[in-house]
Amino acid sequence: MQHLKDVSIENSNILTKLYECSVYIYYLIHVNIDKLAELDKEFLDDIDVPKDPVLRQLVTKYIHCFMDAYPHCSLYELYDLRPEIVVEELYNISQIGSPINHHRCADAATEKNQTQTDLYTAFDNLFKHWDEGIALAKDWESRFKKNRYGHPAVPWKYYVVSRNKLIVQFMGFLLSLITDWSSRVWVISEYHIAKKKNNLKYWFIGISADALVGLPFFKFDFEVRNRYELEEKRKILGRMDYAMVAQLNDKSFLEKILHSKASKNEDRFYAILPLSKYKDKINQVTHWNITTLLSVKLKLFEIMDTNDKLCLLFLIGTQFSYGISSIPTFATQKIRHLFDFSDELSDRSVNFDLGNKSTISIHHRAHESHLDYYLQLTPKKYSVLRKPHSEESLALTILQQEILCSHFQLDEHSLEIEVVRIDLTASGLLDCAWDDYDNVDTVTVFNIY
Repeated sequence: MQHLKDVSIENSNILTKLYECSVYIYYLIHVNIDKLAELDKEFLDDIDVPKDPVLRQLVTKYIHCFMDAYPHCSLYELYDLRPEIVVEELYNISQIGSPINHHRCADAATEKNQTQTDLYTAFDNLFKHWDEGIALAKDWESRFKKNRYGHPAVPWKYYVVSRNKLIVQFMGFLLSLITDWSSRVWVISEYHIAKKKNNLKYWFIGISADALVGLPFFKFDFEVRNRYELEEKRKILGRMDYAMVAQLNDKSFLEKILHSKASKNEDRFYAILPLSKYKDKINQVTHWNITTLLSVKLKLFEIMDTNDKLCLLFLIGTQFSYGISSIPTFATQKIRHLFDFSDELSDRSVNFDLGNKSTISIHHRAHESHLDYYLQLTPKKYSVLRKPHSEESLALTILQQEILCSHFQLDEHSLEIEVVRIDLTASGLLDCAWDDYDNVDTVTVFNIY
């Protein structure tokens, strides 16, 4: 806790204020709708919102809408409508005469008499009809009054906006903690133990209040939840529930071992191999001399099966930068985004013989005082770019030629450039600029440095 406060002033401010909303956030994460409704009612009573049931229903709907981080429920995303404007309009409607009588008033825009009930109905349309919502949003924006500091003049409406901002900020902060925590290799190992018995319980130390003493911990359900329960939970938790599922449930082997945090890179193997089909390799890790992320990728190309090797190669290939100057290019690239190639690899048109270990294999040879690693790749089909090459293609290939010639001390003037494309699926692209070649007899093998 103290570390989080020391990292930044913003963290310290969030944790200091978190106490104010600890009870509400506790029941929010538990998705206890009845308790949330009770706490909302207490909050509205405390800030003296009129006891008009229609008004209170709309204020509550607004609260839940703006706390949802997803565009399909966010008025800000839909209409570029600031929270202050929405609450300002609700407040103004509530002040039109007696909330009980709902007397008529003149609407300046339509020159029609409207009751307070009519205005509440129009407000509710903001959540139901996009076209009507646009018109309402523009109207409210045009007559929104601010004080000299640019803020709405407030009684209770200020507290509604302020509380919502705090809760959204807290939930975002807790989400970042979950993401950071669940991205650590040893934590991944630990929560997979809990996953076997569907018994992962957790707590946020920052959520502390006397009213929470003795209450149960939060529990993450690894099992598939029924559709209705899932939809209801996400209406409340929104982005946090999506992130929890993505972080704790839906990670591939490559994501767990490469997109995780480790104090020592060899820990990636010690923590993740036992959770995978490569668990029989765990006793060999101590002999692998794993020190860098590069050495992790090279070892993966050695121990994985054909499917996973192709996944890693094309994963790195999708993020390839032509400005790269380090060899081996198939392992030095930083993986920023992970893509799922399972559909392509399960398709009958896959461009590789997945049952043949020699389809993709890693090799090395001595070069000066170190080893040069390279992949040998054997596709069923490949394409060659027709000549003459465009200036753009020449610029990119010449750069790669210079890098290779410099590294291997070759005469670049005696080399002929061919631009080759190898697709993951054999269907390829219909492009007249390329000549396609069959390689079913596996005679042609490509070395990738």
